[in-house]
Order: sequence, then structure tokens, then C-alpha cells
Amino acid sequence: MQELSLHKLRHSDIDLFEENFQSRAGASEYQWFGFWDTNKLRTRLEQDQFIGSHDGALAVRLGERTIGKVDWFTVNSWGRPNTSACWEIAIGLFAKYRGQGYGTVAQRLLVEYLFTHYPRHRLQATTAAENLAEQRVLEKLGFTREGVIRQSQWRGGAWHDQVIYSLLRHEFSDEM
Repeated sequence: MQELSLHKLRHSDIDLFEENFQSRAGASEYQWFGFWDTNKLRTRLEQDQFIGSHDGALAVRLGERTIGKVDWFTVNSWGRPNTSACWEIAIGLFAKYRGQGYGTVAQRLLVEYLFTHYPRHRLQATTAAENLAEQRVLEKLGFTREGVIRQSQWRGGAWHDQVIYSLLRHEFSDEM
């Protein structure tokens, strides 16, 4: 079996993201927000290879094949940024790789990466209230369900509830 790993993004990854995430079927019903400007991705890749002090992204690779990406970004919802910032994580896998356990492994690798390389105490993730598969993944990784954020996301012509999960540094075990 090929090993799943995370890597810095390459130009060819941006091409794959454009090809795979620029439709409802490719992005999934939970992450289709309409078309977006992939030139911004290319500019960001040139700027800092998507490894910034406030956010970042890595390619998810199965062997040598890119099958999606993981992202993280700073959230300051819980107080002043200098004392209360946390990372929010996200994932997008190409359609043919979903439902096979790759998302669980990729998100575990991302959590391990962030807690190893950054001094943030809290990670969080939000997902569509109807996305039960992602909720199971987050719970399997040790995230705690904190509640529902009502009608917080505009998608598909309607407002949708999101479920918020968190994981604190001392709760993470790299043996998961």
C-alpha cells in the first residue's frame, strides 16, 4: 500500500486543484462556494510556498500522486489576537479519493505537523452540520464537539449550520 504524506505545494498541484475543485462534484456539496480565482493561488505559491505565519496549505500525496490538500488559518474569534488566536484546519480531497480513510490520515498528519512546529494551544475545525463523515473523522482524531454555529455559512443559495470541534495540545496523541 502506498504511503500518505503531506508536502509543500508545487505549481502542478495548483493545476490539479483547479481541475478538481472548480465544480460542485469536484469540491463536494459541502465545499462548493462557486468559482474562484486560481491565479491568487499561483501568486501565493511564489510569495511564500503557502507556509505563512498566519495560514498555510500542504499537498496530500498518496505515494507520488497529489490527491488533495490540507489548510490551516488563524482564527481570532475568542479574544485578542495576541492571546487567543488558534488555527482552524480544513481538508479537500479529490472526489475519487474520498471515503477511503485518506482524509483521516491526512488530518492526523496535519494536526501532528501543526502541534510540532507551531506553539498554538488550540486547533479547531468546522464542518457542515449534515457532513456526518467529517464529524466522525474529527471525533476519531480526538476533537471535541463544542456545538452548532447557526446559519453561519452561505452555500448553494441558502444558509447552513456548521458544527465546531476543537483539539487542545495536551489532548493530542500522535499514536492515533
